[in-house]
Amino acid sequence: MEVSPSAEAEREFASWGRRLVALLVDGAILGVIVLVTLLAAGVPAEDVNATILEGSSLALILLFVLPKAIYDTAMIGSRNQTFGKMALGIKVVDENDRATPIGYVRAFTRWLSAAFLWALFTVPGILDHLWPLRDRRRQTFHDKLARSVVVRT
Repeated sequence: MEVSPSAEAEREFASWGRRLVALLVDGAILGVIVLVTLLAAGVPAEDVNATILEGSSLALILLFVLPKAIYDTAMIGSRNQTFGKMALGIKVVDENDRATPIGYVRAFTRWLSAAFLWALFTVPGILDHLWPLRDRRRQTFHDKLARSVVVRT
């Protein structure tokens, strides 16, 4: 059975499920880092949830947003993959030239646009992450802004 060129190209885009699981793996990795940081700072294990919930906005940014920004930008900017994406066999590449890495600036743009959509009261962030279900190239809005696609390795 012969596969049409468009069907073959479609197959190489990472599925929504793979992207979701990669995001969850990365979230777990960052969660462990935050937990270890809190415990190293002397927060008793039984008080970690209360500390997070009662934390100042600056503390929450330093604990969650900054590590995610650094992790995503550094990993995708240098390797085209986070550890979650590596585990799921997917990577972020230039939308027009799959051999070209997107680099640090576009990796940061990709992260920042996703973070901005989540900051808009969650609904735009959810729509952003659901968008690949209906997109021919399986791109999120933040992929489109960074001119990137996520493909299988």
